[in-house]
Amino acid sequence: MTLAVVVGANGFLGSSIVKKLIDENVEVLAVYNKRFDSIDKKAKLITSEDLLNSNTKPDYVFFVVGNYTNSHQELLLINENLYRYSLKFNNSKFIYISSTNIYGIHDSIITETSSFNNPGIYAQSKLSGEFIVSSMLNYALVRLTYIYGRGITNNSFIPQIIKSAKDLNQITLFGDGGRKQDYIYIDDAVELCLLSAKTKFNGIYLGATGKSISNREVAEEVAKFISCTVVFKGKDLGASFYFNTQKTQLEVNWTPKILITEGIKNMLL
Repeated sequence: MTLAVVVGANGFLGSSIVKKLIDENVEVLAVYNKRFDSIDKKAKLITSEDLLNSNTKPDYVFFVVGNYTNSHQELLLINENLYRYSLKFNNSKFIYISSTNIYGIHDSIITETSSFNNPGIYAQSKLSGEFIVSSMLNYALVRLTYIYGRGITNNSFIPQIIKSAKDLNQITLFGDGGRKQDYIYIDDAVELCLLSAKTKFNGIYLGATGKSISNREVAEEVAKFISCTVVFKGKDLGASFYFNTQKTQLEVNWTPKILITEGIKNMLL
């Protein structure tokens, strides 16, 4: 039976990967830190230290750890642990979940090979992680854009405006709401992660839909299901982002299926 390790198994993406692997009859070792309430009960729970001190030889290792809220010190510790994993599981297919934040701000459309334009601390940690993993024999680097979907609990844009719509019957956007982002639904992100694991070659994969949506359009989708008004104030100094994922889609035979209209509907109904 195929064995997969998922590090960061209690997170939004990690727990979704665990569930999908189990649905595909893969045995899963779910590595957790402090909590494990979101992990499918069919997975076997294990701590990082216990795993690293074991004789386990998984077919796949999914490393789904770290986010933009982590401190500099926390990000250093994550990559220290990642290096230990890279030494321990050099013969496994290693799927490292990175971020499109590594590209920084671009005026042009971003592809897998775009340059890195002054990335921030979190993005730098992801680039460092990619550097570590690219020393391994078999790997996939999956650079995901903004993930959303049912069950997401962080303080990013979509959960924030949904909360505001429910609590205040109002969504407030900066500027004219025209800033655009590419949003990938959780099911599509999970599918890309699993497809990248099955490739025979090492590669970099860009997890985005290729269709950027404005803040105003997202807010209007939320307002279809929650009675609220959308108001505008001040200026929005943030940048818009656009992606071309044709190379990734061709290499792993992947097509994002859930666009923002259906994705928001799934979250709210």
